[in-house]
Amino acid sequence: MIKNIVDIKMTQFSNLNLAKGFIAFCAVLITAHAASAQDAAVNSELLAQGEEVYNTIAVIGCKGCHGEYAEGDLGVGPFTRGANEGMVSAAVSGIGEMIVVKNVITDEQITSVSAYLNYLGTAQVARSLVKRGRFLPEVFSARPGTRLQVILQNGGFDAHTFKSDNMGIEDIEIAARTSGNLIWEAPEQEGTYSLYCTDCKLDEQYFTININASAPEFRKVAPGIASKGDQAGLYLYE
Repeated sequence: MIKNIVDIKMTQFSNLNLAKGFIAFCAVLITAHAASAQDAAVNSELLAQGEEVYNTIAVIGCKGCHGEYAEGDLGVGPFTRGANEGMVSAAVSGIGEMIVVKNVITDEQITSVSAYLNYLGTAQVARSLVKRGRFLPEVFSARPGTRLQVILQNGGFDAHTFKSDNMGIEDIEIAARTSGNLIWEAPEQEGTYSLYCTDCKLDEQYFTININASAPEFRKVAPGIASKGDQAGLYLYE
């Protein structure tokens, strides 16, 4: 009888410890989730600040020389997608042509614009020009799990609205002769996804994104700081 009582008490003690452990485990999960959500909110705010700096600093913004999406496609400033804070700081301090930015940019703005550029470096560009209701090109391929920056260039004289029924994308209005973009995380499964214009004259025209394992691999190409002669600058490295 005494043995049974001891066994019962030991079982109750063990169950109590298990319950305490489970509660502690749940508390850790809740805390981790809250911290993760807080970090995401901070990162989102930092990226939004960085995008604003990129578009507006010194009136013309970084995009005035490096292109709207930091691809170095204007023939003035180089490709800067993927740049980190050290690279941006070195460029601002060491490149003479950036004096107009150097005179007005703050350390906080360098931090935020660097975060934005570094984030862009993690996304593969999927671009299409929309002209007379048609998408050029009509098809883009990427591997499963790839982060894409989908860029739609509205080449018309009127604003148009675009959406997708299977990408989780609601109406996106793009003004005439401008572009719009969004970040889309491709699923891990292969499949076909598409965007279309809701108010263009031509119907059933799509920008199709094929997600398949045989697509060319996205190779992240980031700029690096180097020196050519006496001139410091941002140059490309793979």
